[in-house]
Amino acid sequence: GFLPPQFTTNELYGLGLEGLGYYKVINDYWDMKVYGNVYSYGGWSVNLNPTYRKRYHYNGAFNLSMQTTQTSFKGDPDYSKTQTYFITWNHSADSRARPGTSFSANVNAGSTKFNRLIPNNTIGNFQNQLGSSITYSKTWAGKPYNLTLSANHNQNNATHLINVSLPDAGFTVNTIYPLQSKTLTGTPKWY
Repeated sequence: GFLPPQFTTNELYGLGLEGLGYYKVINDYWDMKVYGNVYSYGGWSVNLNPTYRKRYHYNGAFNLSMQTTQTSFKGDPDYSKTQTYFITWNHSADSRARPGTSFSANVNAGSTKFNRLIPNNTIGNFQNQLGSSITYSKTWAGKPYNLTLSANHNQNNATHLINVSLPDAGFTVNTIYPLQSKTLTGTPKWY
């Protein structure tokens, strides 16, 4: 159904309607919300927010935000126009779905100016640190092997510094005793 907007005023962006959108259930596993804001000085934003879930397997949410921020009118001395974007993705898997295997994602990335230009959000305006992590791990049943793969992202919006490290891989083997008998009797031998 339709999502009703809220009327707002902002000194930098003018009069506006925020939260105007539409919510739709696509099927048993997916739903989606599309909403946006529009302001009298010409700024606007659009948010695409699908969520997904499969019971006892996985669930997650994705959000893509694009905004064009326009302060004042063209020709004014304080006029500016900026286009920014932001992506978030959260995914978690149920450990019972695939025993020994796990996958998780927590992504927060976007334009370095995005948070500064969100209207009516003082906490978001001063958040300078962003981080992301995507991790896959596998353990083999009855075997001493473990595998971990990950990708990480850190972003400082104040200094415009972005660090991405991928792939980070780790493979470990638990201690193996090849000469030890399967059933222990008596005192263990030195070898």
